[in-house]
Amino acid sequence: MAGLLTVPPAAGGRVAITVLTGMRATVLRRSMSGPRAAGLVVGTVCGGAGAVGTALLGFADYATPEAGFGVLALAQLLWSLGWALGPLVTGGDSTLRPAWFAMVPMRPRSLAVGLLGAAFVGVTPVLALVAFGGLLAYGVRQGPAAAVVAVPAVLLQLLVVVVLAKFTPQALGGVLRFRLGWELSALLVGLVMAGLNSGWFAIGFLVRLGTGDWAAGARTAVRVLPSGWAVVAVDAARRSDWPTAAAALGALAAVCGLLLAAWAALLSRQLVRGRTGRPHRSAARPGARNRLLPDTPAGAVLAKELLLWRRDPRRARFLRTALWTGVFTGLLPLLDGFAQLLPWTGVVAAVFAGAFCVNLYGLDAGALWLTLVVPGAERADVRARQAAWLLVTTPVAVLLTLAALPVTPGAVRPWVFAVLPAVLGAAAGLIPLLAVLGAASSPDRPGGGPLDDLADESAEHVRAQGLAAFWLQLLAALPAAGVVLAGTLLSSAPLRWAGVPAGLLTGALYTWGLGRAAGRRLEARGPELLDVLRKGLRRTPESARPAGAADTRGAVPAAAGLSRGRSAAVGLLTTGGILLIAPQGLVALALSLFAPSVRSWFLVLYLPRALGIPLALAFALLGAFCLRTAYRLNRPEQPDRLDRTDYTDRTGRPDRRAPSAELGS
Repeated sequence: MAGLLTVPPAAGGRVAITVLTGMRATVLRRSMSGPRAAGLVVGTVCGGAGAVGTALLGFADYATPEAGFGVLALAQLLWSLGWALGPLVTGGDSTLRPAWFAMVPMRPRSLAVGLLGAAFVGVTPVLALVAFGGLLAYGVRQGPAAAVVAVPAVLLQLLVVVVLAKFTPQALGGVLRFRLGWELSALLVGLVMAGLNSGWFAIGFLVRLGTGDWAAGARTAVRVLPSGWAVVAVDAARRSDWPTAAAALGALAAVCGLLLAAWAALLSRQLVRGRTGRPHRSAARPGARNRLLPDTPAGAVLAKELLLWRRDPRRARFLRTALWTGVFTGLLPLLDGFAQLLPWTGVVAAVFAGAFCVNLYGLDAGALWLTLVVPGAERADVRARQAAWLLVTTPVAVLLTLAALPVTPGAVRPWVFAVLPAVLGAAAGLIPLLAVLGAASSPDRPGGGPLDDLADESAEHVRAQGLAAFWLQLLAALPAAGVVLAGTLLSSAPLRWAGVPAGLLTGALYTWGLGRAAGRRLEARGPELLDVLRKGLRRTPESARPAGAADTRGAVPAAAGLSRGRSAAVGLLTTGGILLIAPQGLVALALSLFAPSVRSWFLVLYLPRALGIPLALAFALLGAFCLRTAYRLNRPEQPDRLDRTDYTDRTGRPDRRAPSAELGS
């Protein structure tokens, strides 16, 4: 960094590339441990499968050259959209943030060139190059001239998507702080989440799309879009149309230059002003609905929470993401004619709303002290937060369920109406309980956007909490679903519909019981929770800890100290366990019972029913074993014996209380 301060303007870009590339490589190398390494392994495996599958399209035989042209152009378009919109889903790359270089006397163009060069350090550019390599294979099959043109076309296409990935979040950074940006970001995240939930039902549609039979009718569209210009150049070289090939390559180079210049201009504005948008103006007039609330501590908290759910970009994004996840989970299977998931859109939205909002107290950061300084306000605060979440979530889930009612079969309706109140009640209880058991600080940074916390150091902790809330909600729905199942097996309609009051009763019990536990926990551990929210999660490796001393309170167990191989094993076991339990286990079991004609990628549905059901149960048990093994690998080693120095007070100094007293308390 110091070398950049004395760089001559003429050589600033070259030196910036060298220095920033080295910085990024060093940061990535030293941060590849714990959950980040596991996430990198899982992402590389999934992304590598998609990249290899895209590259194989270049080796496929098509009925006509136009069909091959259309399929490759569509693949290039999908990858370009993924690079452009991916930062809106993941929060962008936080390894080298442009704001960190605000005090460095560099030209914005030199900084943009340096950050662009550093962006090629990592796994994702390699995966994109493999995916675009399908165009090179296509060119080789079309002849030597097409193969020669394919080389610069692939490189230019890669350069375009990398610049686009940098330009898009910078351009939309200010928009994301307003309601239009909230909806856009939530829609994209919801589409990705729904694709993971039910995208496999559209495999047949994607296979038909890969034949290229539609390409003749969409010839103009795939040629006009910039994502198809690389394919246009290769196809023109195949036909010896050199002016068209040169024009397409030149247009790609021009797009790179324009995007780079626009990105440099946006960087200049951000570095000078420090922010890219106007602050949100809040209304000072109390709403009419706030006057209907009781004049009590719980009513005050409820009014505050309702305003936050409407105005806070992060909270609004969570609810909208859950909404779009439920909607797209039901709509995506319709591409292949599968409508059985439409009745469950409300349930899916409720489950994901509970999983996304699990870090409720972490969103308030240090504002928790306002509650702690009021005697006896902890339980009222928990109850008001539960009521506010139910008020903003229940109407949406119910409306989605009622909207799908005309296409809901009569046999499915008791299942939906029994499960929905159970998961809503479980989520209302789990959200405050998990928030006080292990909150992670997520402060609202000045000038930041709702995506900033996705790349924060506590993001992995929040994702783990959300995953736990997701599975616990599904487990909480088992009693009500069991009543409906008993009625189904006994062919008793009254017993089937008895699952609805069972779901209402269990949901109310979950809300009351878990909320009561959360209130007690907040009363007992409120100061410790406030300390974590103010200072953030501290990851203290074992090597940096004094001999015989335990981890300080509020610190994350030293999962970051895991070796890279062990971290990779944790990531693979976690991903494999989820795939075995959910799609290949429970979902396949449900389909084998209620919709055996839908096979898709579920292995057990290709076997006789007598073998498929036991195999689905075996997959679920194997997935549970994988998750248990991942947990044991990720769990830090515990000391073999208790010692007085294993106890520390809030300042980190040894606590002289006896171990028996500590355990008793």
